[in-house]
Amino acid sequence: MVIHGGTYRFAEPLRLEPRDSGVTYRAAKGESVVFTGAEKLSLKWEPWKNSIYRAKLERDLSMDQLFVDGVRQHMARYPNYQESEIQSTSKDKKHHRTTPYNGGAANAWSKDKASEWADPTGAYMHAMHKGLWGGIQYKVTGKKADGSLAYEGGLQNNRMASMDMSPVHKDFRMIENVFEELDTPAEWFFNQREGWLYYKPAAGVDLAEKPLVEAVFELRHLVEVYGQIVEPVAQMTVEGGSKVKLAIDLPEVIKPVQHVAFKGITFTGTARTFMETKEPLLRSDWTIYRGGAMHIRGGEDVLIQDCTFTQIGGNAVFVDAYNRRVTVKSCVFKENGATDVNFVGSLAAVRSPMFQYGAPPMGIEDFDTEPGPKTDDYPADCLVEDCVMTLCGRVEKQTAGVNISMSSRITVRHNSIFMVPRAAINICDGTWGGHLIEWNDCFDTVLETGDHGSFNSWGRDRFWWPASPAGPRNRDKNGVTEIEKFMQKHPDMMRWDAIEPVVMRNNRMFCVNGWDIDLDDGLSNYEIYDNLCLSGGLKTREGYYRKVFNNIIFKHYTCNVPYPAPVYDEFYSNVILGEHYVQSVPGLWKGSRDRILFHNPEIKNPIPATAITEFSLDDMNSLVGNARFANAAKGDFTVPADSPVVKLGFKNFPMSGFGVVSEHLKAMVPEMKFALPETYFDNTLKNAAPKQVIWGARIETLSTESQMTAYGSRGLGGTIIMTLPAKSKLATMGFELDDVVLVVNGMDIRTVPDFKRAIVNRCKPGKTYKAKVLRGQKEMDLTFVR
Repeated sequence: MVIHGGTYRFAEPLRLEPRDSGVTYRAAKGESVVFTGAEKLSLKWEPWKNSIYRAKLERDLSMDQLFVDGVRQHMARYPNYQESEIQSTSKDKKHHRTTPYNGGAANAWSKDKASEWADPTGAYMHAMHKGLWGGIQYKVTGKKADGSLAYEGGLQNNRMASMDMSPVHKDFRMIENVFEELDTPAEWFFNQREGWLYYKPAAGVDLAEKPLVEAVFELRHLVEVYGQIVEPVAQMTVEGGSKVKLAIDLPEVIKPVQHVAFKGITFTGTARTFMETKEPLLRSDWTIYRGGAMHIRGGEDVLIQDCTFTQIGGNAVFVDAYNRRVTVKSCVFKENGATDVNFVGSLAAVRSPMFQYGAPPMGIEDFDTEPGPKTDDYPADCLVEDCVMTLCGRVEKQTAGVNISMSSRITVRHNSIFMVPRAAINICDGTWGGHLIEWNDCFDTVLETGDHGSFNSWGRDRFWWPASPAGPRNRDKNGVTEIEKFMQKHPDMMRWDAIEPVVMRNNRMFCVNGWDIDLDDGLSNYEIYDNLCLSGGLKTREGYYRKVFNNIIFKHYTCNVPYPAPVYDEFYSNVILGEHYVQSVPGLWKGSRDRILFHNPEIKNPIPATAITEFSLDDMNSLVGNARFANAAKGDFTVPADSPVVKLGFKNFPMSGFGVVSEHLKAMVPEMKFALPETYFDNTLKNAAPKQVIWGARIETLSTESQMTAYGSRGLGGTIIMTLPAKSKLATMGFELDDVVLVVNGMDIRTVPDFKRAIVNRCKPGKTYKAKVLRGQKEMDLTFVR
């Protein structure tokens, strides 16, 4: 079907069913075709006051987005919208995160601020998680008797989201859709009850010239590709604020839609869906809304090519449950509210599914021990290739350019993904592997969040039992953890879900606030080689069967392992620039690590790394020396045949060809710039965190991002109890090994000297005091007698 140029306004989604198999929707050559859920408004504006205009609308629907001459305007909000502080990475500019939500304030939801508003019902409260693990949103339902805000929601993050505000960041808060906050150009407010649209024109907008004004009301999807299913569809209810009840008997596709295509079409103007983002994706930090501008459930051989998705309110493309061979190719994604492309399987396909971070609610005897999926209700053999993805997550912050969960054999290749609030590419779990991540160029990532990576992944599959780095929790009297007991009985259980390896190769990654490649929480069965990690390094937290070799890694290799068990990891023939290994507990890791070159251009003749490192390394063959790169400042890390790293097994790999391949798409991508490390391996120990022995226990300041992720801290600061003899005074007072002490007797603990002043000098013998500690990644109160 050839579609001629024009803007096609949808009042309801275009739905394709099995009878529509074989159809292609193609824009006529050289003509612009736009599918939009935005309605063109014919308005009679009248001056109101303070340079604000208003117009009457005959609509009894909630307005969600407003565009003037194609530019998205802002709901009246506090604080006012600010342009981002960073536009592209530059070697001349210190890397820093952009302000979440383009502006935040600690008092945005306060009772004092609410006293300025006559009726804030219908306002939306946005905030970052206090750990900067994505965002959280609420809808105002009115005011309480004391004048504070009443609200509902808070389910957009699967990590400690609750109605009591405990996970909410104290500063990064914003509120919108408040009439009294209509005070700056480009803001608007729609009084649905009275039908008045109020607008303060943006700079350059003259309403007398009748600009194009478009509004999105409640349409969430533009196209639905739905196979025939067996009812009932999935059901989910929210109980008691944060308790989510899931029905996992999802529908079975009995007849798919086959061989449909969309080519050369622009999709735009759908309603935001953040208040419906509440279904947890297993034990990852994500919750999702199952839907998008293009929603595909039950498709085979679906092609989306040369399309543009821009200013979508929620997800752009959502590939949901059973799908095979869905291809997204040579598309542009820009300024969308949530994730650009989602692949999410059905919960019904997962064996022994679990939904919250923490210990499994069942014993090993209760697990389904069969490997692999339970049904075929998941995406498989799909492709995202040659796409530009930028500025996703304009509304939701637990988002990515590409997100994968409960899927198999997804290929993500030759994409340019940049300027995003969190990961460029995210994999939520190990179900069921087989993915290929190659030739992607991912930079200016994790701009608004933290403790994450340009590539991020979790492996909180059915075998995984979280534990702190070295503490006694979840251990028996012999020091054996529950997960070790599981492994003794089922030695291959870490591959029950991760049945096929994930391969990452030939990617270029640059993360602003985190790791370039972040393998977190039990992630298993990966092969990672021939990648450039140009900013934050590479991390492996507890997990199994990770083979990491032949990579160029800036900063450090972070290895956080909370239990002494064989992990079958291999880390070898890599080049590390800047620092060295960072481990939560040196010597605990039970993988193999060897033949590493720590690049230092000042060392002419390579020397053994063991001669100057503080760790007792496993890699007796590793060296410190000059790799003699061809042109490191320009991103060419090719080495000559007589480089010391070649002797360690390193092989040259291509230093170009990352990102999109289509010439017109290349023109849309800014140059990725980076700076070489200022500090190299042999002098980094000068900056080691302060350590001190107090009453026989060794105490250390929590001072690195590696420690943050190891202990689940929300930020730097606090003191870690690194060693704790059984009869130590701190042990008898109730402290435990691996506690991160945050508060003692009302005093915030940021450093080791803080802890000493509080516990030794200010607490008197025989008196009772209170402390707050981070234990097992949870804050808890502790009462002790000094």
